[in-house]
Amino acid sequence: MSARARWVRFNLVGIMGFALQTTTLWVLVRWAGIPAAAAVTIGVLAAVSHNFLWHECFTWPGRPRARRFERWLSFHLSTGLISVVTNVGVTTLVMTMAGLPIVPANAIAVVAASAANFWINDRVIFRPRSVSVS
Repeated sequence: MSARARWVRFNLVGIMGFALQTTTLWVLVRWAGIPAAAAVTIGVLAAVSHNFLWHECFTWPGRPRARRFERWLSFHLSTGLISVVTNVGVTTLVMTMAGLPIVPANAIAVVAASAANFWINDRVIFRPRSVSVS
């Protein structure tokens, strides 16, 4: 599969994850009264878990099952960390500086992290391992 096709699939999964993240964020802030930074963190973690499962079977299919836990851990430590830091930081900054509500501010944060997350996933986490011939 070409990098372009993976980019398209990555973004399709991202759109689904963003819908989950946004819904979670809205419910936590609006109905549960959880502070914005905590709600963004919980929403991002829900989306990261969701996205990993979809990336495994749709964006980068056919990777060895034996390495799934390693990919899951790497995905959460890289993509999860980048997403949480970017989402909390950018969302808070945009809400404060531009006065936007939390959901549109968070959309800006998601777009800001998207390219970095794709690169890390495509080049590091889901990169095919070369088979060594002895």
